[in-house]
Amino acid sequence: MKYQTLKDEKEFLKLAIATGINRFGDSIDALALTWLVYAITGNAMYSAFNFGINYLPTIFLTPFMGAFIEKRNKKRLMALSDFLRSLLVMLLILFYMFQQLNVYIIMFTTFMISILETLRVPSSTPMIASLVPKEKYDIAQSLHTSLSKSLEIVGMGLAGILLNSFGIMITFIIDCLSFIVSGLMIGHIHFHDNSNIQKQSTISLLKEGFHYTQTKQSLIYLCLICCCINAFLVPINAFSSASSVEVYHSGPQMVAYLSMGFSIGSVLGATLYPYISSYMNAKKMIQSLFAGASFFYIMSILISYIPITIIKSLFIMTLAILFGIIVVFANMYGQIMVLQKVHSSYLARFSAIMNSFGVSTIPLVSFFMSFLSSLFSIQNIFIFTGIFVMIIGGILLYNSIDEVIDQDEKDNI
Repeated sequence: MKYQTLKDEKEFLKLAIATGINRFGDSIDALALTWLVYAITGNAMYSAFNFGINYLPTIFLTPFMGAFIEKRNKKRLMALSDFLRSLLVMLLILFYMFQQLNVYIIMFTTFMISILETLRVPSSTPMIASLVPKEKYDIAQSLHTSLSKSLEIVGMGLAGILLNSFGIMITFIIDCLSFIVSGLMIGHIHFHDNSNIQKQSTISLLKEGFHYTQTKQSLIYLCLICCCINAFLVPINAFSSASSVEVYHSGPQMVAYLSMGFSIGSVLGATLYPYISSYMNAKKMIQSLFAGASFFYIMSILISYIPITIIKSLFIMTLAILFGIIVVFANMYGQIMVLQKVHSSYLARFSAIMNSFGVSTIPLVSFFMSFLSSLFSIQNIFIFTGIFVMIIGGILLYNSIDEVIDQDEKDNI
């Protein structure tokens, strides 16, 4: 078993488990806060607005946070982020206990949680690179991702049970404890920060990060692939409820099948990646990603014509599992390329820049999909998306971006 090679990497395993616990708590408060906003206001508009607030810090602050993190102790920042998140949840509990909780406090909390995430996420990439040898990057990243995804799914499922059975108070207490445990585990990691960056402003470091990215064409293309991965998931996420009714003539259960399928596919993809990594290169990654996305959207419409609901549901779930696996394969390949190609002194900055660009496509594509939905049916939008994705993939391969991503580039630092 390839994962057995990590059994001696005890400090990395602490990081992977702590990140999984963090994602567990993150999925609980994501569902709990969304439910709470709607329960207090009874208005879906506020839920949508709260959802949008969640993305703003990631888009606008992540590059600055990456530069800010680069010259500081990553372990301390990650632990601090977890402890501050637990404190925010404690404040929510107190406001709820004294019946002072309102939608504006929840939105402010959501915004602050997102800011803390922009501090934590870019810190983890250089830590992985420092805790495991280079030849184990693919296995380590796979374990890190699969464990996070698995506990995220458990958190989502448990959040619904907790809210329904025990109420918001117990849900938030468990959420708070998860961040405390994660922070304590991060604090006990033996990690030596080898950053040699001294006496530079955050703006100066940010400029250096953008300049470094511009000097390596492969990194620009990796940012482009990251944008594509996020963009490909927008139509099905944006129209999941509407497609359940208008395309599949079903109810909420079809949304559940899609969500469950993507979740299972994500875990399977991350778990299986080390076993196919030796066969993976940029060309195969691009071919599978773009062909898989095109196949998913076109087949999702063809499946809607199956008359038997249970068979239609099973086909949709299977299709979502396959697409989830393909997306995670592409994502894993990109993450490992970042670890291998980016100089250690630029890892936090580039990871933050790539994450910011990738997430920025979500609201842009969402607005575009909203515009298209006023002109065309969901069936036509999905067919158009499938064809468009295939064309874009062909253009990228025609311009040989796969060869650029796979080529060796030297760092002159």
